[in-house]
Amino acid sequence: MLNHLSKEVEGLSYMNYTRRAKRTYFKINVTRGDKRKELFHNQLILYVKTINQVSNVIKKKHTFSLEAMAMVRLLEEHLSVMRQVHDMVYTKEIKGEKVPNEAKIYSIYEQHTDIIVKGAREVKFGHKVDLSSGKSNLILHCQVVRGNPSDSKLFTPAVDAIIDNYGIVPRDCTTDGGYGSLANQAHAREKGITNIVFNKIVGSLNNIASSKNMETRLKKWRSGMEAVISNLKRGYNLARCTWKGWEHFVAKVLWSIIAYNIRVMTAHVVRLI
Repeated sequence: MLNHLSKEVEGLSYMNYTRRAKRTYFKINVTRGDKRKELFHNQLILYVKTINQVSNVIKKKHTFSLEAMAMVRLLEEHLSVMRQVHDMVYTKEIKGEKVPNEAKIYSIYEQHTDIIVKGAREVKFGHKVDLSSGKSNLILHCQVVRGNPSDSKLFTPAVDAIIDNYGIVPRDCTTDGGYGSLANQAHAREKGITNIVFNKIVGSLNNIASSKNMETRLKKWRSGMEAVISNLKRGYNLARCTWKGWEHFVAKVLWSIIAYNIRVMTAHVVRLI
C-alpha cells in the first residue's frame, strides 16, 4: 500500500523491509526450539519499524489526490490492526502465553473471520453455518454463528426455532454425531419428539427410535442431507464468500438459502403440472 501511495504522491519516501521479513519468515517456518523465539523477536523488530513507517507517512503533510486520500484512510484503518497483530504475536511467541480468542485476528481485510477447523486437519477460516432441513429438502432453519462453538450447543436453539416458527413438533429428529448429548436428547424428548437419532453415539447415550428399522432409515436420511448441503454450497458459491463484512456474509448465506428454497419449490410445482 505504501508502494502504491508513493506512485500517487510526489516526494513520498519510506523504508521497505519486505525482503528481510521474507527471509526471516522462511527461517521461522524451518526452525524449532529456542532459536524460533529469537527469530520471532527479530521479525517483530522489523514489524515495529514497518508500523512506524506507516504512522510517519500518515502524519506527514502532503497534497493528496482523492485516490491517495482513500489509500491514506485505509492505512489509518490498518494501523490499529497492525498493532493488534503485534500484541498477539508478542504474547504468544515471546512471552509464551495463551492469546484469548477475543484478542485474536485471523484476517486483515475480513476481521470478523473465525477459525472453524483446526487440529490435525487443514486449518479453515470463515464462519460456522448450521442448517436444518425436512422431508421436502427445503432448508427450514439456519444459524450463522460467531466463534467456533461445538455442534452440541447448536442443537437446542435449532429445535426450538423449528417448533416456534412452524408451530409443529417434528415426530423425528436426526443429526450428525457432533450434536449428540444426553442434554440435547432430553430437550428433544421434552419438546415431544418421538424418534431422536444421532448419527454417532458415545458413552451412555443411546438413540431413541420406535424400531431398529426406523433408526436405520433416519440415519440414511441424515446421510442424504449431505446432498442438500453440497447443492447449496456449490450451486450458490458458499464455499467462498466474496461479500465484504460480517453483515454481508450473513446476507450472502441467507439470500443463497432463499434462492435454493425457491428452486426446490419450483421443481415440485413443475412435477405437478
